[in-house]
Amino acid sequence: MADISTVYTLRQAALILGETEDMVSEASIGMFPEDGSIRIIDDAFSDDDWAIAKAFTDEGIENLQYIIDAIKASRP
Repeated sequence: MADISTVYTLRQAALILGETEDMVSEASIGMFPEDGSIRIIDDAFSDDDWAIAKAFTDEGIENLQYIIDAIKASRP
């Protein structure tokens, strides 16, 4: 596995793929770190309230495109 040097937020992934954030979020539900999906955790709010954001590696963007294509193909 290659070293990860860049990750993209869910919002940026949607822009790259030309999809809505909702579609990217739906497509990423079953993704794991080995699929290129990671979580970024920030405790900027308080010790008990963390902010969690999804992010994707280059491989994750490729996997998202495959998943989105499959979702669209399965819909009437």
